[in-house]
Amino acid sequence: MKIKILIHILILAMSLASPFMLRAEAIGGKDTIKAYLSALENNPNDKELLKTIAFYYMNIGDRERSKEYAERLMAVGKLTGDRDFCELYGLIVLGSSDFDTDADSCFRNLEKARIIADNSDNHDALLSINNSMAMYYMFVHNDMYTATSYYYKALEDAKAINDERRYGIVLSNLSGAYLTMNDVSGQKLAEQAHEIAEKRGEPIPLYYAKEALAHFYIMSDSLDRVEKLLGEIEELHKEGGFGGEPELYLLKAQLAEKRGDISTAYSNYANAMENFGNVDGSSISATYLSYASLLRRDNNVKAAIEVLEHGLGYVKSSEMKIHLPEIIKELVYAYRNAGYYQKALDCSLDYQARQDSMFKLSRERALHENRIRHEVYNNERIIDEQRIELMETRHRIMLLAVCVAGILMLLGLTYFNYRKKDRLYRAIVSQNREYMSREQLLLERIEKADKTKSPGSSGLSGDKADDLMSRFTVLMSEHKLFTDPSITVGAVAEKLSTNRTYLSRAINDSMGKTFTQVINDYRIREAISLISDLDANMPLKQVCAEVGFSSLSTFYTTFQATTGMTPARYRAQLRDMNG
Repeated sequence: MKIKILIHILILAMSLASPFMLRAEAIGGKDTIKAYLSALENNPNDKELLKTIAFYYMNIGDRERSKEYAERLMAVGKLTGDRDFCELYGLIVLGSSDFDTDADSCFRNLEKARIIADNSDNHDALLSINNSMAMYYMFVHNDMYTATSYYYKALEDAKAINDERRYGIVLSNLSGAYLTMNDVSGQKLAEQAHEIAEKRGEPIPLYYAKEALAHFYIMSDSLDRVEKLLGEIEELHKEGGFGGEPELYLLKAQLAEKRGDISTAYSNYANAMENFGNVDGSSISATYLSYASLLRRDNNVKAAIEVLEHGLGYVKSSEMKIHLPEIIKELVYAYRNAGYYQKALDCSLDYQARQDSMFKLSRERALHENRIRHEVYNNERIIDEQRIELMETRHRIMLLAVCVAGILMLLGLTYFNYRKKDRLYRAIVSQNREYMSREQLLLERIEKADKTKSPGSSGLSGDKADDLMSRFTVLMSEHKLFTDPSITVGAVAEKLSTNRTYLSRAINDSMGKTFTQVINDYRIREAISLISDLDANMPLKQVCAEVGFSSLSTFYTTFQATTGMTPARYRAQLRDMNG
């Protein structure tokens, strides 16, 4: 019965793996999984699809395919750096698929997954990990006490994420562990699991919750309840198409045996053995053990020995040895009852040796598991250090990229401003050239007009201001009085035979500027003329003195205010324009 209960736990554990998994009873057959596989072909790195398909194949017992998709999920995790989802759930599937074929790999993968889930406080994943760890200790090491401690941890995880469905499944698994230890205190757990399964109406959890509860009722001699549950189990069996008729016949045989109906019990054991081809091998040994026990108690000792020897050979050839001690112990009783005392002694010594070695094996296993934990921890620490180093490198690269982008942007803006100013400077220089050409033409016209003008015509014009400004222009343009640093409005008025007030008013009315501003304009024009003579290349300090500025700083300030650039920049721009 122990192995049969464990197989039920295994089936429930597969259903437990994830609340988002694609469960066999929910997908509607192979057509639906084909739709998921087709979607995966279009997006082969979809982590949700990979996880769903991996858990689906694990749920239906196709471990090769479940491993294939779990490994693909982990490959996506390595590609994207997603450990908290891809690597985590990939490890859970690999660990849960290996517990009866590669115990070390199972423990190592689940321990790796546990560290990742602990670091991310992922109770959904921890629930699956703790449940699978419980299976590992039950199936691989027959250690029910350690297994139950993991089941209780899984219950806490289910509470943390408020997952009633998976809480009920863990309860059912935990009750199975108690049943394996022949501890009737697990009956309350089985009743709670049954209540949740009935409330939710999911066929697989409900089917196995009823079976576990039926076994507890047989242990507690609640036979009427067992009969009622058997009817419900048979109904679910027909509706759901569950395999495993031997388990159903085994329950019927045990019920009949409890009621003293030995012939019916034998009949059901026979039916169970006739259907061995449709059930997991571990249930076969459970049937052998229960059947042989009945034969021995019914004084069919030789038949019991034959069944037990067959069962012993079967268990020794199988992967899971969990049922081996019970068969050897039952053989001791059978050989003794048959008078085969030497065989009974040999089996008794074998049984005792196995019991004595359990403590040693347990210590060795604990040491081995601690070595694995230490190795996994060190590997995780190295991975974490590498991740931190990678993050720091990425941060430095990002910072460098930002700096480079900022520098490039600044250089771009600088170049843009340079080009903009360059175009402006070129325009200013061109305008000044054009202005100087026009000014020269105007002076020539004025000079020509003065030569053609008859004597005394200036007094007859009636426009003294125009005449005054004309003579003022001649003084500035031809005689360049502005080059005198000490020039004053009074001195110029005296040369023009007028008074300073009238001259200042005439300049202001005609040109809209003060005397000083007009003088500085003439000085700047002259400076531009001198600077434009690139062959002469007169020093700027000399240009400043030549045009009448007494201060170099005043010259620079006035020049830039008038032209928009410094004298040095103006000369450089001229050189650029002249090639």
